[in-house]
Amino acid sequence: MFLIHTACESPHSREPLHANQNSEDSVTQEPSHISFYGGSFLKNMNKISGITDTILISVNKPDSAVITLLSPADTANIRIAQLFSPDGTVDGPFGKDLKYRFKDTGDYYITVNENLMVGNHYTGPYQVKMVITNHSH
Repeated sequence: MFLIHTACESPHSREPLHANQNSEDSVTQEPSHISFYGGSFLKNMNKISGITDTILISVNKPDSAVITLLSPADTANIRIAQLFSPDGTVDGPFGKDLKYRFKDTGDYYITVNENLMVGNHYTGPYQVKMVITNHSH
């Protein structure tokens, strides 16, 4: 079972784990809570250029999943920037797709932002799709 929590946050309100985010982030939105019990999940989001979106994934049992960012324009400059594990390790950056084996229970965070190396800003809708790929435990 997964519990998904999404937010658009200022780095000033984040825990030190997220302190490396863009200092120009200034908008804070009330997070939405989503329960995810297997199969798949699709969440509509709205990207604001320069703001990092944070998605909390609470893992209650180890499982594998594919997380994909979908946008109306295939060329939208958004990516899964980092994945924070419960043990404090950080991995990334990734592209629009992430295949991951959640080995431990606990809270994982993924951050979604623009690729600053590309330089194109993106403001607009996108979707976060998560599909469980391994149910055998």
